[in-house]
Amino acid sequence: HRMKVLDESRQEFVANVSHELRTPMTTIGGFVDGILDGTIKKSRQQEYLILVSQEIQRLRILISSMLNMSRFEAGTLQPNFQETNLTELVIKVVLMFEKRIEEKNLQVEELDSSRLYAVVDPDLMQQVIYNLVENAVKFVNQDGTLSFNFNEKEDMCIVGIKNTGEGLKDSEIEQVFNRFYKTDSSRGKDTTGLGLGLSISRKIVHLHNGHIVVKSVYGEYTEFQVRIPRDCTKTEKDKKN
Repeated sequence: HRMKVLDESRQEFVANVSHELRTPMTTIGGFVDGILDGTIKKSRQQEYLILVSQEIQRLRILISSMLNMSRFEAGTLQPNFQETNLTELVIKVVLMFEKRIEEKNLQVEELDSSRLYAVVDPDLMQQVIYNLVENAVKFVNQDGTLSFNFNEKEDMCIVGIKNTGEGLKDSEIEQVFNRFYKTDSSRGKDTTGLGLGLSISRKIVHLHNGHIVVKSVYGEYTEFQVRIPRDCTKTEKDKKN
C-alpha cells in the first residue's frame, strides 16, 4: 500500500514539475521566435530579451529547487553557510519580478530598510525568498501592496513578505505547506502550484534551524515570515562560551 501511495505521489510530482517548467519555456520560446521571425520589432527586442533572461533565471531556480528537493529526501543536501546580506538578497529577487509588479501596478514598501545579515546558504535562501515573493506577486490584488520587513530579535533574524489581497482561510493556512496544495481560489486564476515552492522552502528553512510562519486575515492580507538564527552554525554550547 505504501508503495502505491509513493508511486502516485511520484507521478503527481512529475506532472507538477512538467507543468511548472512548461510555463517559462513557453514564454521564452514565444519571445525568441518573435524576435527571429520579426513579429517583435527591432526597437523592442532589447526589452523582450530582458524578459527572456528573467524567465531563464526563473527556470534555473525552479530546477535547483527540484534537485534540492530530491537531495533533501536522500539526505545529501549540504548547505554552504556564509555571512549574507538578507536585505540585498530580497531586493535582487524583487527585481526579477519587475515586469509583473508593473503589470499589477503594485506599491512596494520597506525595501529600503536597514541591512540584515545572517549566516545562511545564499543560494538556498534565494530559493526561499524567490518562492515567497512569487507567491505574493501571484496572489496580491491589482493596485495592491507588497511590503517587506527585516527584524532582529535576540539571536533570530526575521524576514517578512506581505501582500494585500484576499488572504487565506484558516483551513487553507494549515494546508499551505503541503507539497502540491493549491488554494481553491488559486485553481481558477493560476495553475502553477504553490505547493512545490513552499514545501522546499520550509525544508530549506528547517536546514537553517529556523521556521516559516504564515499569518493571514481573510479578505485583507497574507504574510509569510522566515525566522532563522543569526548564525545556525553555532551550537548552544558555543553561545554559552
